Amino acid sequence: MSQVKQERLQNRLGPEIKEFRESCQTIQLATVDANGNPNVSYAPFALLDDGYYVLISQIAKHARNLLENPKVSLMMIEDEASSKTIYARKRLTFEANVVIVERETARWQEAVVGLKDRFGEIVDGLSGLEDFKMFRLEPTQGLFVKGFGKAFQVSSDDLVDFVHLTEGHKRVKDGSEVTAPTEEL
Repeated sequence: MSQVKQERLQNRLGPEIKEFRESCQTIQLATVDANGNPNVSYAPFALLDDGYYVLISQIAKHARNLLENPKVSLMMIEDEASSKTIYARKRLTFEANVVIVERETARWQEAVVGLKDRFGEIVDGLSGLEDFKMFRLEPTQGLFVKGFGKAFQVSSDDLVDFVHLTEGHKRVKDGSEVTAPTEEL
């Protein structure tokens, strides 16, 4: 892709991704335990300059999974009620590495402030409980999907690129390619 096209894409989608992320209060977390058993859950988050921060009780299965297996897939997704089509909800997903933030460090304090700014006084109570751990989720690679045929790769620092698909949807009857999501099948 030419530098000019890349800049246009970034200027158009960068602010949209930021606005979408800021509209989400929680992220869905796909975790795996030490035996490879999957679990999906969610957590409220704060975004700081080096990742997404979540405060989770280690009593919860997804927190134990993060402690056992420091890899996670995370997703922010458009509300069903405001989606134009349920099959192509807007979403931002990332693969991420998990880092435990030690209590009483400067980063712990910054994360607590970030969470408190978003969610209020409840964060003071939760962060004072011994079983609650602070996790930093460091995104590695991601995907921003705006709808059918509108998928964009997103780097950990929100640089955007097109996803180059080699195959589109094909009809069952004759194998012809569908060129628009509203086409009659």
